[in-house]
Amino acid sequence: MASLKQLKTQFLEYVEIEKGRAIRTVENYDHYLTVFLEQTKVTDPSEITDAKVRDFRIWLNRQTTGNNRATGETIKKKTQNYYMIALRSFLKFLAKRNITSLPADQIELAKVGERQIDVISQEELKRLLDAPNKEKNPERKARDKAIMEMLFSTGLRVSELCSLTNDLDLRLDEFPIRGKGGKVRVVFLSDEAKAAVKAYLALRKDMSDALFVKIADEISKKPTDEGLTRRSIERIVKRYATIAGISKKVTPHVIRHCLHPDTLIFLPHTIMSAKELFESSSKNITAVDFKKGKTIKSKIIQKTNHRFVDLINISANGYTISTTKDHLFFTIGINGVEEVFAKNLKIGQFVAGIRKARMDSSNKSESKDKWRLIGYILGDGTISEKRRGVIIADKNLSFVNHYKNIIVSEYKHQPTIIKKNSVNSYLLNFYSKSFIAYLRKIGITEKSPFRRVPKSLFSQNKATIAHFIAGYYDAEGNEGSSVKFFSTSKMLLKDIQMLLLTLGIDSHLYTRSRRVRLPGGKLIDHVMYNLQILHKPDQELFKKIIPTLKKTTPNDIFEGEKIPVREILRDIYHSLDNKWHNFARYLKIEEGIDIYRYVGTTTSIIPTKEVLKKIIKYLRGAHCKDKRLNFLENLIESNNIQWLRVNKINKQKYKGLVYDFAVDKYENLITDGFISHNCFATDLLSNGADIRSVQAMLGHAN
Repeated sequence: MASLKQLKTQFLEYVEIEKGRAIRTVENYDHYLTVFLEQTKVTDPSEITDAKVRDFRIWLNRQTTGNNRATGETIKKKTQNYYMIALRSFLKFLAKRNITSLPADQIELAKVGERQIDVISQEELKRLLDAPNKEKNPERKARDKAIMEMLFSTGLRVSELCSLTNDLDLRLDEFPIRGKGGKVRVVFLSDEAKAAVKAYLALRKDMSDALFVKIADEISKKPTDEGLTRRSIERIVKRYATIAGISKKVTPHVIRHCLHPDTLIFLPHTIMSAKELFESSSKNITAVDFKKGKTIKSKIIQKTNHRFVDLINISANGYTISTTKDHLFFTIGINGVEEVFAKNLKIGQFVAGIRKARMDSSNKSESKDKWRLIGYILGDGTISEKRRGVIIADKNLSFVNHYKNIIVSEYKHQPTIIKKNSVNSYLLNFYSKSFIAYLRKIGITEKSPFRRVPKSLFSQNKATIAHFIAGYYDAEGNEGSSVKFFSTSKMLLKDIQMLLLTLGIDSHLYTRSRRVRLPGGKLIDHVMYNLQILHKPDQELFKKIIPTLKKTTPNDIFEGEKIPVREILRDIYHSLDNKWHNFARYLKIEEGIDIYRYVGTTTSIIPTKEVLKKIIKYLRGAHCKDKRLNFLENLIESNNIQWLRVNKINKQKYKGLVYDFAVDKYENLITDGFISHNCFATDLLSNGADIRSVQAMLGHAN
């Protein structure tokens, strides 16, 4: 049989040829295995035992190396794991050849703490990219500027940047690159990166083929035409980070716009929390096409998570969301739809939200009556293993009988009804251990303040969702002119709010705090949440499609949907010069609209869609050729997008994981009813690179 040294050589050849690993990977495996063999002194595969591996790990854990020698710190657990990974691969290779040795699965990797990512702001990134401009040497200035722009705009690895040659076709917006494992992907060039590289190449006088080379004052006595090394570029980035005053470790992918784990995200067939979406294999997601003003199916092309401390909680028109400070929303500025960071939002500012979320008809069609009963139980029901049943309380006997009939029809069980004379109420008792087990299985496990809508409902069809909402409203809904849901669980009402959006119904979640006197006389602080459907069109739609037993009457007061376009209107208005006199006069005389109410500096009135439509008509009559009028008309025609006024911004104490997603083409997603910009590092530059495929561009695994 071959010696262990010969087997190691065969293994390295196998890794390089059969497995197709990069030369650097093969070299690393060679190093890790050589250290193991030299330290353990083993010469035969059978001598690799659990005891030998344990002794080696103890020795390895006590070693100081490189920069750690000065501090006395030992090799990091992550680095130690690289040795074990190489050894496990080697042992698997031996097992495939029926060579007796230690089974690979007996080697467990050391636990490594969650990777901490340093987040730099957009302002810090701008300083970093501007730092080379301070160089006095024009060639160094041009080269380093080109390096920074290329590195940060394309998402290239440093080693990939080193491999580029100076025949790069800068007329194109993209080029292929061969990355890890020999995989070819396409990366995209921004205009700034192309301009910086062109400026640098114009100053070059050497004959080297490399795109980036050393300049005169960096070249040693021995002449070289070789390009910059990986270490050289890392030093350049580190140097400019220091010049820019950034103390964090800087890499191309350090900006993160991220979401709280409980953030509800819309997919074409369901709704998932950010955490669930990250852990799922789903690739489809619902995005917004701003040009057409409607929701559309798109693809998730990258997702990741990392730890973060403290978030920002934003409330706008009864919708709430928790994000990191660098999360991006959409607002309307002087030139149209613009991005805005969460940290830069102000009270009174408007952000884009969704009025109706795309929800394709699901193939899942469970019994509508069953889900209606579940909704009713979530509102007024008590689930008791001790009593082996579900007890539902209601003052309305006709409601109790309605749900009794559902139980008889669905479960062939005869529940009992008991009248409670002391509180003028009725109890519907459904004793069934199997039904309790089913309720627990679908996720109804918490007490009232912590209850949530069962996750499986989110993937049901619209008719089933409507019946569930009807059941809950029968239990915890208001009767009369105002449509309100009540609960002590904020997240339960937020779930229902998102379900209503799939039906095209806009609702608003509010918090009510009050002091309540208990029967014994004790006063307690009590928080109640209500979900209210405010506007007449939404109330009418609710009455039409939600088959609640309660009587609701839509109110007659509805001013109309408002569009926050004061900045645009003011700018267009003042661009009319002398024509504004006639425009304003005719608008006032014929339509009764005082334009100053919507463009004046002393007012803050927002025009409704109907008012805006008339203003545009008269602007065109005044021969206004401003292209933004087309944008305003698109806003009027859009029935799926609404604009939410921010009314509260709070810091939220938090320490844990947040989640990133990248969405192909449309670069946005629907989060808790808000339209969020790509949450990933696709837009880490403000230079407008057209990045179509983040996962392919960055070359990272999910």
